[in-house]
Amino acid sequence: MMCIFSLPKHWAGIRELFPDEYEAMRQDEIRLGFTVDNKKSLDEFVGDAESCVVHSNPEALRQLITGQFSQTDFYQEDRTFPAGAFRGSEGGPC
Repeated sequence: MMCIFSLPKHWAGIRELFPDEYEAMRQDEIRLGFTVDNKKSLDEFVGDAESCVVHSNPEALRQLITGQFSQTDFYQEDRTFPAGAFRGSEGGPC
């Protein structure tokens, strides 16, 4: 979920949904003396970017946060693609 090519809005989404992992990344930057962005700390890079998390599908959020999926989640007649599907170079969940 944490890619050096992610945009600030993706990192803001990680910060929103996975605050412990986001904080661990911040601490890794401090400990290693190396930042994800070559000119800014993670907090500076993200700034006040709006989170890309889409809250309109609570079940999808539950699956994302827990990592738990059922077989029917993968095999559906009318497939609704998640937010971010086929977004081109922006990628990610937004």
